[in-house]
Amino acid sequence: MEWWRPALDGRPGSLAQPAGFKRIFARATAFFYTLVLGPWVLWQKTFPNRQVKVILRQRLLGVAFLACFIAYLLAPGLVTVTAMAGLGGILAWSYLWARRMAAQVTARRRLRFHAVQVGDELEEIFELINNSPSEVLWAEVVDHSSMPGYSVSSVRAAESHQTVNWRVNAACSQRGVFQLGPWELLLGDPFGVFRVIQSYSERNEILVYPPLADLPRSILPHQRMVGDNRPLRQPLPAETIQAISARPFAPGDPLRHIHWRTSARKEKLFSKQFEPEAASRVWLIPDFDARVHLTHAGESTLETAITLTATLAALLLNEQIEVGLAAYAERQSVTLPQRGPAQLWPILLALAPLKAVFDQPLAQTLTQVRPLIHARDLVILITPSLSADWPPLLRRLSGSAQGGAASVYLLDPASYGARESAQILVPLLAGLGIQSQMVRCGDIRLRKAAYGPLSRWEFKTLATGRVIVQQAPRSAMEGVPSLNPFEGRLP
Repeated sequence: MEWWRPALDGRPGSLAQPAGFKRIFARATAFFYTLVLGPWVLWQKTFPNRQVKVILRQRLLGVAFLACFIAYLLAPGLVTVTAMAGLGGILAWSYLWARRMAAQVTARRRLRFHAVQVGDELEEIFELINNSPSEVLWAEVVDHSSMPGYSVSSVRAAESHQTVNWRVNAACSQRGVFQLGPWELLLGDPFGVFRVIQSYSERNEILVYPPLADLPRSILPHQRMVGDNRPLRQPLPAETIQAISARPFAPGDPLRHIHWRTSARKEKLFSKQFEPEAASRVWLIPDFDARVHLTHAGESTLETAITLTATLAALLLNEQIEVGLAAYAERQSVTLPQRGPAQLWPILLALAPLKAVFDQPLAQTLTQVRPLIHARDLVILITPSLSADWPPLLRRLSGSAQGGAASVYLLDPASYGARESAQILVPLLAGLGIQSQMVRCGDIRLRKAAYGPLSRWEFKTLATGRVIVQQAPRSAMEGVPSLNPFEGRLP
């Protein structure tokens, strides 16, 4: 019976169409398949912010009504009339209820903050707006967000011409860039015959910044400078100074730095290389090789490396040192060195979504980043790798013979449950003139509210049993009213 399978599979045309009674049988089988099992979309419409459709959920009820109607046509009688009238009345009344909700019931969600820090409370305000004269007995929110540990799925009800608000929140425990949405609103009539599906395609991205930490004195960055820590007395940026050489174009270079004559002669893009300012430039290079990262007791070397990189950037930028980031993970993320606290946010934005990959060894990273490093730059490497192939590359990269320098933060694998300790690599690095410091599991203590007050609710229970609000989420901007309708009372 291979000839009728295309009808059942819903792939007509995959085989030659049968002839005669076989074609009739195939079409009848396909119709019966759709009648009994397939969804019956009775009405659909696209609105500016959503797509709505009404489907028949109880298909057997529709089949029973059709059977009673056919029986009435063949043999009219009181039983068939009564059954057909009863079933038809239920279908018609339920359909009118569903159509009214499909056109006059809407929902929306509002995100309070699009950028938060680890430990903040993600907060959204939902509104269910019922403009119809009928009640909404139940409305289910189905969310398809990528935020880990965050769920807005819930069931609500609303009376006629009523707007229902509720708040959904969750603590952000993981850095990254996540997507909120798309989502659906499911509605139904009292008998559950029809289902109204409202699909909202809107998507909101939320950025969770990596945390900062309080570093012990033993692992604070060295205050090594390649010149005076004093800005040049120049009103123009450094790229207006005379270029001293050209190098191959690297990702992250501005287009205005391209040296077109050299590029035309070499038939390859080259960038101008300028004389550095008096103050040192620092490049932060975290290791994203998944083969060397470990996890122990809830702490991972990858997250420690990310936190340490962000903290070092904050400390060095606070001292008016130019800091840049070269991160090579699933994509290349290069942030050119700049001075000032504002440079911290591009670095955090670049670090937030990065994950470790298996095809990016540290030696390859140092080779790729070499065109970006000037001979007088300071290179700070953060890695748990104990391989002996990358220290010589780091020495050549730092250009120590020309005044450059390198420093390595070794995340000790032994403190994360591995057999070997990072101590075996310290003599090799010292022999190459590279400073190194060991960071063990537990040395990095996260700083609470590093970027400002945490945006979350905190409550306190008094001795009398009364609960008061000790801390409320901060407003998005000063002078702008909060979007939270529950602010000022216990949510």
